[in-house]
Amino acid sequence: MINNILAFWTPGPIELLILILFGIPVLLIILFARFLLRNKRENVRLRLEVGKLAEELEQMRKQVEEGKKDKSSAESG
Repeated sequence: MINNILAFWTPGPIELLILILFGIPVLLIILFARFLLRNKRENVRLRLEVGKLAEELEQMRKQVEEGKKDKSSAESG
């Protein structure tokens, strides 16, 4: 009796074939989509970080240029 109940729920060869033909590609598509979303978020985060660093570098360049102008005006005056 128990064997019949357990055997009722076991997949047969047709069910296994359907699972292999449809289940695995669907799983791969889902994993690929998750990878693309994670990659997109990482790219956005990196772009923001590079933007912040570029702004900081521009401010430092301006400070250096102002320092050179002040130094040259002090030497000429």
